[in-house]
Amino acid sequence: MVQRRSSLKPSTLKLNDAECWRYRGEGKTGLVVTNNCGLALKLRKGTHENDYLYLYTRNFLYVEVCIAPIFGPFLCYGQVTKLPPNLASNVVSSIQNRRSSLKDSNIDLKCPYALMMPDACCLPGHNNIITIEIKPKAYLRTTGNQQTPIKCCRFCSNIEKRYAAKLIGAKTEYCPRDFFSPRASKVARAISALFDEPLSYMTIHKDNKRIFDEDNKNLEEILGPQSYRTRNELINVIVKILLSKRSSRNRNVLQVIEEAQQINTLSIPDLCHIYSQFNSKGLDIDIEIGKWLAGESTLNKEFLKLLDLIVKFSISIIAQDISIMISISPDSDRNLSQIVANGKVYSYKVSIVDVDMKSAKKLPRYLVQEKELSVSESDNNLSFVGESAKNHLGSHLTSNQACFSESADDNDDSNGHLSNHLYESTGKHTRI
Repeated sequence: MVQRRSSLKPSTLKLNDAECWRYRGEGKTGLVVTNNCGLALKLRKGTHENDYLYLYTRNFLYVEVCIAPIFGPFLCYGQVTKLPPNLASNVVSSIQNRRSSLKDSNIDLKCPYALMMPDACCLPGHNNIITIEIKPKAYLRTTGNQQTPIKCCRFCSNIEKRYAAKLIGAKTEYCPRDFFSPRASKVARAISALFDEPLSYMTIHKDNKRIFDEDNKNLEEILGPQSYRTRNELINVIVKILLSKRSSRNRNVLQVIEEAQQINTLSIPDLCHIYSQFNSKGLDIDIEIGKWLAGESTLNKEFLKLLDLIVKFSISIIAQDISIMISISPDSDRNLSQIVANGKVYSYKVSIVDVDMKSAKKLPRYLVQEKELSVSESDNNLSFVGESAKNHLGSHLTSNQACFSESADDNDDSNGHLSNHLYESTGKHTRI
C-alpha cells in the first residue's frame, strides 16, 4: 500500500528578526526574502483564505508526488514553516523600499505560514558567486507534445502581442526554441539575447545582491580577469552548465524541463471538457487532487483517469513557468558539480524553483489565451471537443458516468492506477 502523509506538521521559524531578511524578488503568488544562513523564505501573496495549512500541505504533497520524481536532483523546494507573530508584516516593512513600484503589494499578512527552503544563490564557503535566474518559458502550444503549425513560437507570439498592446516597452530576441536546443550555439544565442534585453526573464545576483535585470544591463560588476573576462566567456560557462547531464536518466536540466512541458497529451479545449465533466457532478478538481494526494480519494477508476490527465496538464504548465537558478563560483570545489571552460575550473549548482501547484480552475482562462494566440488554422485546432479527446478518453467522457467508487477496494485500485499511469513515461515515482 502506498504510504502518504495526510497532514504536515510545520516547523516553527526561530529566525524571527525581521532585519536579518533581505529582499530577493517576487512574482504573482509570492515574495522571497533570504538571510545569511543560506535560507530563503517565500511569503504568500493573495487574498485571505480559511485554511492555510491545508493549502500548504496539498502543495507540499503535490510537489513530492508529482514534481520531485520528474525534476529529481535539480528541484529546490522546502518545508512549511509557521511564522512568529507579526514577522511577515515586519519583514515587508523592512524591505519595502527595495520593491519596485510596479510590484503588486498584496502580501497576505494574515497567513501564519510560509515556505522555507535552501537559498538557491548560496554556495557555502564561496565568495564572488554569481547566480543567473532564467525563466525559460515554452515554445510549444499547450496542445500536447506535437507543435501546432504557427508562424513563430508561443513565447514569441505573446511577446509580439504584449509589445503591440504597449504592455512592455521593448522586445527581446530570446526564443525558447533556441534555449531548449541540443546545439550549444543555439543555447548561446538565446542567452545572448537575454543579456541584450532580459525583460523579466533573466536576472543576475552577485553575492546575494541583484546587479543585472531589465532596468540595469551593466555587466561591469560580473566581468573580471579572475572570473569571466568577456560576456562570451560567461555565456560559454552558462551553456556548458545547462548542457551538462546530471539526472538519474542521464538528462541535462533543459531536457528534464522540456520533457515535463510535453507530458500533457490533450488540447486546452479537450481539457476544458474534462473540467466541465467534474463541474457537472459538483466536483472541484483542485479538491479532488488534494484528496488523491492524501490517499483519501473516493473517485472511481474512470474519473481518476480523467484526473490523471488534468494532473499531467498541471505538470506541463508548471514546467512552462519555472525558474532555473545557476549559481557559479570561479573556484574549484569537489563537493559541487564542476565544469572546465575558458581554461578554468568552475564550481556550480543548478536549481529549479517556482514549482507550486497550478489551479485547474484557470483552464477557462488558458482557453481564452490559446484562442488569442491562434493563427488562421485555429478553427481546426481549437474545436471545443476535438477528435483527440475522443481518441484519448473514449467512453470516459459520457455524461452519465458515475464518479464515485462503490467500495474501498475499488478506491485502492484506482489510486494505484493513477500513480502508475501518471508516471509511466517518467520512471521513478516518489512514494510518501
